[in-house]
Amino acid sequence: MMHTTRQRNTNSRKPHGKMNLVVILIIVAAVFAGLFLLGFLPRMANKKDLEKTHEVTVGSVPIVQTVIAKRAPLKEEGNLPGNISAIQYVTINARVDGYLKSRLVDIGDWVKRGQLLAEIDTPTIDQELNQAKADLAESESQLESAKAKLKEAIAQDVAAKANILKSQANEEFAHITSDRWIAMAAKGAVSLQSRDERVRQYKDAVAQLQVSIAQEKASQAAVNSAEAEVGVSKSLVDARTASVARIAAQQNFKRVVAPFDGVITLRKVDPGSLISSGSQMPTLELFQLAKIDTLRIYVNVPQTFARFLLSGQKAEVFVPEMPDKIFEGTVTNIAGALDPSTRTRQTEVRIDNKNHELLPGMYAQVRVTVKREEEWITVPGTALVPKGDGSYVAVVKDDCVHFNRIEIGRDFGDSVEVKRGLAGGEIVIVSPPIDLVDGEKVKPKALED
Repeated sequence: MMHTTRQRNTNSRKPHGKMNLVVILIIVAAVFAGLFLLGFLPRMANKKDLEKTHEVTVGSVPIVQTVIAKRAPLKEEGNLPGNISAIQYVTINARVDGYLKSRLVDIGDWVKRGQLLAEIDTPTIDQELNQAKADLAESESQLESAKAKLKEAIAQDVAAKANILKSQANEEFAHITSDRWIAMAAKGAVSLQSRDERVRQYKDAVAQLQVSIAQEKASQAAVNSAEAEVGVSKSLVDARTASVARIAAQQNFKRVVAPFDGVITLRKVDPGSLISSGSQMPTLELFQLAKIDTLRIYVNVPQTFARFLLSGQKAEVFVPEMPDKIFEGTVTNIAGALDPSTRTRQTEVRIDNKNHELLPGMYAQVRVTVKREEEWITVPGTALVPKGDGSYVAVVKDDCVHFNRIEIGRDFGDSVEVKRGLAGGEIVIVSPPIDLVDGEKVKPKALED
């Protein structure tokens, strides 16, 4: 009985296992079918699109975007910022130490060249000048005394030379007389006593001649010494004269005068202030003076048109505070080189300011217009086609592509100026395809601005 029951349970489980297997197979088949449809159907659609595109493009002419090559303007202008400054500007410092005795001008005052601006009390320099003058007078007295001594020494030397001549004459006469008496004594004509007396006189004459010669040498030495003393005295007089002149010149600096016509722009001292000479800190300057009948502006002209600048050409100057007025300037000085850090060329522009409308320190804009030497052609930077032997542009002529070799003048990035290779008016392809070949047929389409 139990065996029969177990057999029946086994037979009842076999149909359920077969059904599960069928369900799994159906699910797997459905998944594969879905994957097949997802991959195959889009491929079929893409293939049909490609075939359709191929049918359309086979035998068609490529469309290219083009622009007209234009002539670059012969004149260019640029607005350059700058600061207005005076044509002459100076800081006036004291040249001597002392106290400010008086101040005769203030800020805003117009002064003339040589006009007295201030006076400085200089008691120390005054005393130094008096001492130098006294020293000079003493030296001049010493010089006169030395000159007197020199005259005396010269007179004595002249007398010594005369004594030599006299002694020489006496020595010659005594020599002749001695020889004569010696000869007569030998013959017995005179006594030996007389002979000896004449010989002694001759020796005395020789000795006197030697004394005269020695005296003349001594007098000559005295002359030389007196001349040296005169030279020293003259040098001392010259030195003390120069010292007096130097101190007197310093004393003249107690009067502070204007070096040129202009206006006082700064004043930092009042009467009674302690004044120190020099221009180094912390020395306090007295005044600042500016000449503003003519003003100048330094501007930095970009490299793009710096080489076209000419000395003497006109420039227009604009000041924000006077928007309706244009001031005429003239280019006067141009730097001979560009600043390598900014690629600009420093240029000086001068402005006539007789009515004093403009003031130093104002901000201004300078408009400079330059004229180039030759006419160039402008094309977009994307029209360039670089090749191994140079740069080219693709030009459309008779619906065919032609590559023109060009020489670039200036490259601005978004546009290029062509020096040679284009005449202007050509139809130039912008961003030409890389597979475009010379002589290929194209359909130009003007690029909209």
